[in-house]
Amino acid sequence: MNALNNNNDIITALATPNGKSAVAIIRVSGKGCTELLSAFLEKPLKVGRLCVNKFKSGDFTESLMAVAYKAPKSYTGEDIVELFPHGNPVICDIIIKTLLNNGARLAERGEFTKRAFLNGKLDLMQCEALADIIDAQTPEQLDYGNKRYFGGFKSLEQVQQLLKTALSSIEAVLHYSDEMEQNEVDGAAVSSVLAAADSAAAMLEKEIAGFAGGKIINDGFKVALIGAPNAGKSTLLNALVGSDRAIVTPIAGTTRDTIDGDYVYNGRKFTVTDTAGLNTDTDDQVEKIGIERALAAAKDADAVVLVTDDRQVDVDKSAFSRFVTVKNKCDDQKEVGKDYNSALEGQSIRISAQKNINITALKQKLYDLCPKDFGSVCNHRQYDCVARCLDSLKAVKNEAKKAEGLEIVAALLYEAYSAIAELYGEQADESIISTVFERFCVGK
Repeated sequence: MNALNNNNDIITALATPNGKSAVAIIRVSGKGCTELLSAFLEKPLKVGRLCVNKFKSGDFTESLMAVAYKAPKSYTGEDIVELFPHGNPVICDIIIKTLLNNGARLAERGEFTKRAFLNGKLDLMQCEALADIIDAQTPEQLDYGNKRYFGGFKSLEQVQQLLKTALSSIEAVLHYSDEMEQNEVDGAAVSSVLAAADSAAAMLEKEIAGFAGGKIINDGFKVALIGAPNAGKSTLLNALVGSDRAIVTPIAGTTRDTIDGDYVYNGRKFTVTDTAGLNTDTDDQVEKIGIERALAAAKDADAVVLVTDDRQVDVDKSAFSRFVTVKNKCDDQKEVGKDYNSALEGQSIRISAQKNINITALKQKLYDLCPKDFGSVCNHRQYDCVARCLDSLKAVKNEAKKAEGLEIVAALLYEAYSAIAELYGEQADESIISTVFERFCVGK
């Protein structure tokens, strides 16, 4: 069990969105919560059985359903009671205030899940996956979160086990080294450590390579629209997202700031940013700031779409990892569906944003640019842990080949193992853990 900030307060919160609904859920967790609720429920709680009951406090009575779970067989690993009253905010407020006035306190953001983590019910990777499941906006994001939550990716678990076994072996060798010949000790130990380090490093390198793909699934594929003023970037944004997200006028320079809009294509979330026109001759300070923001958005994007018409814009395409050029205002262009190659003029896809021609072709092109490889690593905290583990393993291999003793090798191997342990939350500090759980709502 992780001992970080594990208190015994009874906590409570509304676990469903605030507002009117047929049924709401009020969650209560902590030692003594069953006894607390028994003072207000007409009938005894039944463990694991959802039963009709009544909550009574003074003149207030609410017919509801209630169920109890006993530690450790509950979500948090503690005693839990869940109440299912009518989804009226007034009813829920009265019940929660009654509990607060009788020894419970309001849960902090994500505190129920944090207690599940502290009590060994979930590791930190699962908690992050759970937050992503709750935040999912597309079926792809939901499937990816569920796969991570239920352990569908095994490579990092295998790395942890490899390092744990190698570390135990080398510590045993160091402990009993006086009883063995030096060459025998070093030869067998180095061979074992190198084999484990090679296998672990290979799996970590695959995770590093899949980071961009995993992050894009979670966060969405970011696309920046750049081009000359009045080239039709705002019209293209509206066409891509299917709504009038940006103001469109015939006046050049209408867009002065960045404007975002989202759409989903083939289950993948895309976030498109409309930017100010790249007018290099302007003396307008506001327009200059808009251009600076346009270039910053392009630098931050996963892909850049240069929107042109009959004018040429000088853009260094090599500065961007994924770059697409579209020639807009081709109102007589034939619709080609997904086959963007059939609409090429040189390297540009011919489109008409105003008439919605070949917008699907552009979407397909952007989809094809998305990374296809991904693993379980999808945020910067996870990436940092994996990268540090891999760096330590490379140092392990270098030191092991020097054959200057096993103490340094053991220390580096412990660094590698510690990085993976931090990934799962076994050695993470309170600030990192708090950051993870701040993503959750109060009732989760």
